[in-house]
Amino acid sequence: MKKFLEMHQVTLTAIGPVFIGSGKMLMKKEYILDKKNRQVSVVDLEKFFQFLNRENKLESYEQFVLKENAPLHVWLKKHGIVNHHIKEFTAYVLDSGDLGELNRVTNMALFQKDPYGRPYIPGSSLKGALRTIVLGNKICSNLKNYEEDRRRICAAKYWHRASYLSKEMADLERRAFSSEKGKKNSMCGLRISDSKPLSVKNLTLCQKVDVDVKGKENDLPIVRECLKPGTEVQFTMTIDRGECDFSVEEIRQSINIFLQNYNELFLEKFSSETLFEKNVIYLGGGAGFVSKTVLHPLLKSQPQRVRTVSRVIDSTLSRDAKNKHKHFQDERLGVSPHVCKLTQFEGRLYQMGACRIEIV
Repeated sequence: MKKFLEMHQVTLTAIGPVFIGSGKMLMKKEYILDKKNRQVSVVDLEKFFQFLNRENKLESYEQFVLKENAPLHVWLKKHGIVNHHIKEFTAYVLDSGDLGELNRVTNMALFQKDPYGRPYIPGSSLKGALRTIVLGNKICSNLKNYEEDRRRICAAKYWHRASYLSKEMADLERRAFSSEKGKKNSMCGLRISDSKPLSVKNLTLCQKVDVDVKGKENDLPIVRECLKPGTEVQFTMTIDRGECDFSVEEIRQSINIFLQNYNELFLEKFSSETLFEKNVIYLGGGAGFVSKTVLHPLLKSQPQRVRTVSRVIDSTLSRDAKNKHKHFQDERLGVSPHVCKLTQFEGRLYQMGACRIEIV
């Protein structure tokens, strides 16, 4: 069969801050906290060590790293290293205006960047989100086809945190995306480029904020580099009609069906949160369990849906985390998980990872 390639342009516009983690963390001795101006300067380590060597302060800094527990700005002040020096080895500066207690800030999770230090979103991140969304639509469109998957997931025994439900979910996806036995997974026909690079000026620092069903906020000392609300991100999407058995129109439809279920089965339990009506996806780290799984759509018709989801979440946690997060309360509260993932920017709370999506 002759292949036919459809090319589409995808634009994401961040509604709330978006975090795509690089897997790298900065410790408090690797960035400079300016409490007065509420800014954080990220250090270019190569230039920093060149500066230390030139100023004969390398040994002193090594002793500081090994023996002291203070942040970097304390050591800089002690040694008379002031702003015009700091600019020499600063890679970029981030606003920290919405962080709560700056004294609690320790580690900072970094955004994905290319070799030139420019933030971008890997195509695999967007494709993973769309994979979950299309799968959710397939399930919602024909729940009867997935009755056996639902039964197996509900009956699955817990063996190990890393592998719990992995086989059951893999079988479900294989059936959904390979309609004929031996047929290649149709998701292979969906290809998404990495985004066009952005500027570090599009980044801000955001703190994790959990809000429960009663509206109580809990600021946590987890800080991430995030895209600012309003940032536009561009991708190219290619659909190979020889491999992919769903169209761009089905992707658009899936986005809105998944969003409707997200609102109905989760978000509407949080009365203070905005329910987006269409063309919105949730992307990246900190967006929450419900946006990244199809358990709620799969169990939609089941009276024990909340209990089952809470059991699945609880099974993946350590003993300390079980005691901390108290998912045994989810059924009584009528929603699982029982907190919504938010963050603050310019004095407002935003849903983490919310993006408007346009495919043309």
